[in-house]
Amino acid sequence: MKNKLFTVTVVSCLGALGTMAQDYYSLPEGAGPYLRAEVGPSFFQDGHVRTFGGPASGRVEYDTGAFAGAAFGYAFNNYIATDFELGFNAAKIDNAQGYSSDNSRIYNFPFMGNIILSCPIPRTIVTPYVGVGAGGADVVFDTDRFSDGVTSVFGNENDVVFAWQAFAGLKFQLAPRISLDVGYKYFNTGDPTFSYPPSPNFDVGFKGVQTHSVLASIHVRF
Repeated sequence: MKNKLFTVTVVSCLGALGTMAQDYYSLPEGAGPYLRAEVGPSFFQDGHVRTFGGPASGRVEYDTGAFAGAAFGYAFNNYIATDFELGFNAAKIDNAQGYSSDNSRIYNFPFMGNIILSCPIPRTIVTPYVGVGAGGADVVFDTDRFSDGVTSVFGNENDVVFAWQAFAGLKFQLAPRISLDVGYKYFNTGDPTFSYPPSPNFDVGFKGVQTHSVLASIHVRF
């Protein structure tokens, strides 16, 4: 009888300890890894040519471009998350003052670390959020011909520069682990310089790209 009582006591204690351990190590509500994918139009601010073989100037206007990106991250709870984002942001040059531009385009390939703050609205499916990110961008200038009337460059060259972004929006919870987000993103890069042959290289530089994007994204939590 004493052995049975001892066995029951030990099993009960182990069960209680297991329950306590499970409670202790349980993740906060909303915590876990997630995947985010986004796409939408991107509106490029006017820039200017700052180098064309030497110091230069000339206003640059862009057509409406596009932004697409994907991020993998981790939410610590319902309020704070971090992720790493890869993206694509591009537009065609519509007009460059003082230059002829034949099918010239700017492509940005950002790689960013972000931090996101969210504020769920109780008893609704809506969660406002804001975020900031920093990292870099591989900027590509691709042209069939870009010329000041004396010298012309053609082909594509790239430069890796610092980049940062800020964004905000609304998240609509469609299912326990799936949401649809609608938001705005401001993206800014450093000033890229593209070096064209012959040697010594002929440098073409532009003011850093600044864009305003309106994005729809899907957010899947695992």
